[in-house]
This record gives sequence, C-alpha cells and structure tokens, in this order.
Amino acid sequence: MNTNSLILFHELMKIGWVDRNENRILWNYAEDTDARDELEQMGKVLGFEILQAQDRIYMVPTQDNDLFLKNNVDFRSDIKATNEVKSRDLYLLNYLAIYIMYLFFRGEGNDAQIRDYITKEELIKEFSEHCLCVTREDIGDNNLTDDYSENFRLLAEDWLSKKEGDPASRKIEDRYGIVNKILLKFKVDELFTTDDSNIIRPTKKTKDLMPYVLRKDRVRMINSWIEGENHASDK
Repeated sequence: MNTNSLILFHELMKIGWVDRNENRILWNYAEDTDARDELEQMGKVLGFEILQAQDRIYMVPTQDNDLFLKNNVDFRSDIKATNEVKSRDLYLLNYLAIYIMYLFFRGEGNDAQIRDYITKEELIKEFSEHCLCVTREDIGDNNLTDDYSENFRLLAEDWLSKKEGDPASRKIEDRYGIVNKILLKFKVDELFTTDDSNIIRPTKKTKDLMPYVLRKDRVRMINSWIEGENHASDK
C-alpha cells in the first residue's frame, strides 16, 4: 500500500480534512494520484468519499457508513444533554438544525449559499414564523393544513409552547436554550460559529461541503420538506 495514502487517511481520520495552506507536505501527498486512488478504494469498503473543495480535501461519510456517522448517544454527548432531554427534544433539535441549513443554503450547485449570517434573535423569529405556518388552521373548514405531517406539527407546537428565555439559556424549555444547544452541536462538528454579538455564521468547512451535500436532487427534496409540499412528510 502507498505510504502516502496511509498518512493521508490518518490525518483525515483525526480532523476530517487536509488544507493546502496549513500543511503543504500533506497536500503534496493528496496530489499523489496513487495515494488518492487508494483512498478512494478504501472509501468504497469503509463507507466514505474524498471530496476536494478549493484548497482542502475532506473525508465525507456516506449514508451506509457504520463507523463515522453519529447516533443519538453521540448527539446527546455533543450537546451536553442531561436526563431532562428526551427523544422528542432531539427530534426538535434536528428539525431546527435542518431549518438553519435551509436558511443559509437553499440555492443550487456552487450558489447554494444565499446568506452570510443570522442573529439568534432573527433565527428564533423566523423559525417561530415557520412553526406558526406549520400549525396554522385552514380558514375554510377550520382543519389543520395537510401540507405537513403530524410529526412536524407536534414538533412545531412543542417549539411554540416554549418561552423565549434568556439569550444565554441552555434550558430545554426555552427557545434560546434550544438554539444554544444546537449551536453547541454545530460547534462540535465545526459547522457554524457564534460570536459575542450572537451572530451565527457558517464555517469554511460548511461552505465547502454544502454544494456537495445539496446537489440538485437534494436541494429539491429539502426545500420541499421545509416548505411543506404534500410528499415532504415521507422524506
């Protein structure tokens, strides 16, 4: 086996990427055709893909990967969850996580990113408006709209039932608490940063990977899921 491919694999396992500007020697290994070919062969067996985005290469787990993908136990650890955090709370956190991605990345291809930042206050306002839409009643027959599944409605109602709370809250019963917990998860995964002004921005890693993650077929699926087209509840 090519020694360069083993060195690259070790580095990718540690931090997930190799950056041209941070380590030129490793980047030279990444440009070794034989090493890249061996990495790609390893990926077919271990369930990952090698993606190059400008001046970085990333190791990206595939959906059938059983080594790198995280489960609920990992999720709870990342957000420092106590016993008060139930499975339903994790579902709401995941719902909010997808919505945040949607707010930033709902374009196509290399133009996937449509905004640079959002404040926590703006995020809470926009997600609350979204949840009100999910739970709205049809004026004509006073029935809930059929655009969203019952699970979405329950999660939206759960969000709307929470008080706003303090901006620094980590309580699961507060809207700010939910936001701060998902931002903690994003920090662990190096997807978003938050500064002292409570401004949320995507990291370079997120901006590099989202055009790959949100290929045209996935953009349509996620946009439909968030916007509530009739088939979205099946996704």
